[in-house]
Amino acid sequence: MLAVRGTATALGAVTAWQLGRMSGRAVRANTMGLAALVGTQLGQTLATDWRSPLVLLTGAASTAVLAGVIQTPGVSHFFGCTPLGPVAWTTVAACSSAATVAAALAPGLLARRAPAPVTESAAALNPVPAPV
Repeated sequence: MLAVRGTATALGAVTAWQLGRMSGRAVRANTMGLAALVGTQLGQTLATDWRSPLVLLTGAASTAVLAGVIQTPGVSHFFGCTPLGPVAWTTVAACSSAATVAAALAPGLLARRAPAPVTESAAALNPVPAPV
């Protein structure tokens, strides 16, 4: 599960960064990548424990603080970011959402592709020969 979450987070961040890089300056792309990275992590946390009011409150507060830090010119510059426009925020939201959905679906898809576990009865029917 850790590998799935890490891969999904990287996928969301890199995709947002790449789309930002193709359409604007490097600092804008870096800010988009950072926002997508945090957004994907928050999305995955909310997806796994969305019934908890504390998790919902913390997720909403974290999103608001992230947006506030990025959108406030002096604070944004202090952290090496730049304020984002609506197109950039839409790209960040789409990349974060897609990566979050991918992380939610991946365990089921990977379980179907994994070989069936060997049970004791199956092992008794097909014993492994001893090395010679």
